[in-house]
Amino acid sequence: MSQRQTVVIGLDGAHFELLRPWIEEGKLPNIASIIDDGTTADLCSVLPPVTSPNWKAYLTGKNPGKFGIFWWENIDTDNRRVYYPSHRKNEQIEYWEHIAEDASVGVVNVPTTYPPKSVDNACVVAGAPDGESAGFSTPESLEAELVDKFDYTVTTKNRMETKPDATVEEILERIDSRFKVAKHLLETSDLDFLQVTTFYINTLHHFLWDDEATLEAWRAIDAHIGDLRSGDRNVVLMSDHGSTEIETVFNINAWLEQEGYLTLKRDVSDFMYRLGLTTNRIEQFVDALGLRSLAFKLAPERLKQKVPDEQGEVHKGAKTDRVNWDESVALASGQGPVYLLLDSSTSEYDRVRSRIVEQLTAVRGPNGERVCNDVLVKEEYYSGLYEKEAPDIIIDQREGVHIRGGIGNDDIFTDPESEGWRAENKRRGLFAACGPDFTSEAVDPMSILDLAPTLLHLYGKDIPTSMDGTVRSDVFAADSPIADTPIEYRDSNERDAEIRRIRRIARSLDY
Repeated sequence: MSQRQTVVIGLDGAHFELLRPWIEEGKLPNIASIIDDGTTADLCSVLPPVTSPNWKAYLTGKNPGKFGIFWWENIDTDNRRVYYPSHRKNEQIEYWEHIAEDASVGVVNVPTTYPPKSVDNACVVAGAPDGESAGFSTPESLEAELVDKFDYTVTTKNRMETKPDATVEEILERIDSRFKVAKHLLETSDLDFLQVTTFYINTLHHFLWDDEATLEAWRAIDAHIGDLRSGDRNVVLMSDHGSTEIETVFNINAWLEQEGYLTLKRDVSDFMYRLGLTTNRIEQFVDALGLRSLAFKLAPERLKQKVPDEQGEVHKGAKTDRVNWDESVALASGQGPVYLLLDSSTSEYDRVRSRIVEQLTAVRGPNGERVCNDVLVKEEYYSGLYEKEAPDIIIDQREGVHIRGGIGNDDIFTDPESEGWRAENKRRGLFAACGPDFTSEAVDPMSILDLAPTLLHLYGKDIPTSMDGTVRSDVFAADSPIADTPIEYRDSNERDAEIRRIRRIARSLDY
């Protein structure tokens, strides 16, 4: 076991492609120092390359088939609904919980950690974008302290299309507060391990790509990284996925509709779009009246989702009411997942799935490039308790392609210039680490699933056999005690998480 403190810094959507020019210009000296002094690798995300499911894949070391979250929405084909299974976020044991068995741990702002788990020897500050403004920390007393000392807020309303300057300012404040809290916990809680993540930097990637505001945010992050470096401390940088400029926008549900796989029906969102009532216009209207806060609080989430975007599309739960489930055979989420609305035991299912895979593989964008690097079926990619619920088809979108998953757009391809986003996620994220326990040599690409077992091994913990990742011993320095420590495993299965959950409930009730 390493006797040294380790700080893991999560950088949502980060990759060397964006950072390297700024590093070479001397604008990110602390990140440059970590790269120069330590080890680096591309870090490959699970499909689709999105915040959810990738932060949960990182925390558990497991593929999404084992924790049952496949994007920001799951499509429940049995019950004919589109929903987000938030109740599953805390079902699985996460690697830091194992570290906390005999070390003190802090976890700050990692997405998909709300509500925060209550774990002995750990303080948790749940993360954006799926957190809430109350009940975001354990122990509970920590919340009041963070609000008082740092005016801590979990989420920021994304208004990049209507109030970009104000949103950028808020994002810079959120970045600053995350790192201030991390440093505060290091100073006051005598932590052996800390994970801190900045999520909203990826919002700037999406909307601004490499503009000056994005650089300003990265320079702020770089300064905080410098504060967290120490001679006898290990520092790890990692991301859930990377980002790259958008070349092609592919509206997959429009494609499914035109190919005869998806049938839609009209609802209130059509009427709203014809009247010019879109999300941006309504936001501008309530802002002008000074009613944003009140409207946001009073409007039910289902109603807010009914409002179409500037392309006339609705997303997530609002898709449920737009689909003619009786006449459709396929429905897609954004960035890769495709679900078949057919009985998987039938020959029709196999025939339709094979045909869709073949057709998607052949789709080319306006620039003549393929939209998909690869098109896989669920058995090739997922395993675990939730494999049956997984998307029947999963697309590995080509870098530079943005697959939109809304419904209501008539165009299969739309002009990237009309898109709110300038950059899309890609599978290649980044890994960099320096400190006494890490080598100074670059290593081969890693999977995001490898980080949990590798960090467990750093702390001398046995690796649960239910993890899909592997220990990457090549990242450790030859003179580190870890280099000579055998990798040990412990039997586990996915029911361990349920047992742990029941025990936590029992403890909270003083049974």
